[in-house]
Formats: sequence, C-alpha cells, structure tokens
Amino acid sequence: MNISSFPSVSQPFASAIDSVIQTRKSLKILGDLNSPAKIPDDFNTRVDAAIKVANWAPFHYPANMIHRQGTMNSVVPWRFYALSQAMCLKLAHFLTQSDAKIDANSTIVRMLSACGGLVIVTWLPDPKKNPKPSKKKRIAFRIIRNEHIAAAGAATQNLLLAAEARDIQTYWSSGGVLQSSDCFKLCGIPNTQKLMGAIFMFPEPHTEMETISGKLRNKRGTKDSWMSWVTINNPHSLA
Repeated sequence: MNISSFPSVSQPFASAIDSVIQTRKSLKILGDLNSPAKIPDDFNTRVDAAIKVANWAPFHYPANMIHRQGTMNSVVPWRFYALSQAMCLKLAHFLTQSDAKIDANSTIVRMLSACGGLVIVTWLPDPKKNPKPSKKKRIAFRIIRNEHIAAAGAATQNLLLAAEARDIQTYWSSGGVLQSSDCFKLCGIPNTQKLMGAIFMFPEPHTEMETISGKLRNKRGTKDSWMSWVTINNPHSLA
C-alpha cells in the first residue's frame, strides 16, 4: 500500500483516533437462546471490514511453516475465525447438547444468543523441535513465543477499535469452553494453535437484554500511576 494513500496526521485525525480508543469499552450483552438478537442487514459487512483492518498489527517474527499450509498461509502469527449469527446459534445449541452440558442460562450461551457475530483469535506457537534444547535456544524460543502473543494481542486490539469505529459493541472473552478441543474442532481450528481471545460482536443492545460493563474500566488510575519519564544521569556508572 502506498503511504501517500494514508491521511496526514492532523489534529482532527488524531482526535478521531483518540475518541475511538477512549470510547471503546467491554460490554457483555446477555440474550435468550429462544429469542436471538435481531441483527442489522449490514452487520456482517461491518464485522468483515473490521477484521480486514485489524490485520495491520505489528509483528516481529513470521509464523512457523507448520501454520502456513493450505489457504490460511499468511506469515502473520495470528489467525481469525469468524462466526456469523447463525453459526453462533449453532455453537450455542452444540454447547447445551454436548457432554459438557452447558446450561442454556450460562453466560457463554446467553452471549452467543445476543451477539451478531463472534471472532475467535488464535496465536501460532512455534513447535518444540528438540526435547533438550540449549539455553540459547530456550531463550530464543521464549522470545519468539512472547513476540507472537504480543502481536496477536495487538491484532485483537485493532479488531476492537475497528469494530468500535463501526458502531459494533465488543467483549473480549478469554474463551472458557470456547478453548476446548471440541469447540476448536467444530470451528475448524487446528489444535496446534492457541486461543488469544473470543471477541463477541454485538449490535446496539435491545432494551430487554441484560448488559454488563467491564468492572475495571474506571480503575486504571491517573497517568502518573502507570507511567513515568525516564532520566538517565550517568550511564557510565553502570560499568
């Protein structure tokens, strides 16, 4: 993509980005499996657009070749698996009928009933080739693993912000039962991948649905409680 195609970094542009970041919030919406949410006609189009732009996240190392087979062969160390509302409802019914016997009133089933879509984000770990690697290789393995996790997290945050900009409410779930091997198999996710998060996509909540906001949103503190400017007085004193 030609860099000239991007808008210049002006104050209105920065303000728009700041607004999306600060407005985005976790919102858990709980519906009823017997009365699923009504989804706008353009909802899937907006979700798809958010997914497309989320891919512009930074990453340091390419995904291992074991993850780059078939059609999903990108070098990025994450993968997105999107479920439409119809597939979310199928998944909800599967969970209530599976051996796990998830109750229809459970949070996960009620969220699947209320959402217009679900995006399961995974990260792609490198395989361990040597059962007794050297210390140097162990360190390198951990560095690459951490880079992959961070990159997938950045792609997930991109997805949340892109969704917010398109009037889509989101909830980032750590997965729960959605990280089970049964759910992975049902959604066509290889067991060599690891769950980063399950992102529930909601339209504007209906008044009859229960909504729960994130508990920690307003507890992050002032900037001084989590940031400081660094001053290096005499680097030679470290020698």
